[in-house]
Amino acid sequence: MDIELARAMARTAFDANRSLQAILPRLKTELPEADYKAAAHDVAVAIDQVNTALLARAVAVHPVLETEIETAIREHGRY
Repeated sequence: MDIELARAMARTAFDANRSLQAILPRLKTELPEADYKAAAHDVAVAIDQVNTALLARAVAVHPVLETEIETAIREHGRY
């Protein structure tokens, strides 16, 4: 894969993870505790799967992305 596709994969992973994380506060306030814990666990699993499918694959092929991502987060607070 070329570097631009790898960047797109990484950005998609970060976007998906932000979306998944965004629902957690509402789940915490609107679900019973046990249901929230189960849902939060499932969201964490989904985030891990997105990272494995997209982010880890992209960085494995283009390791320079790791530094690029870290720099962007440090300078802009996101990638």
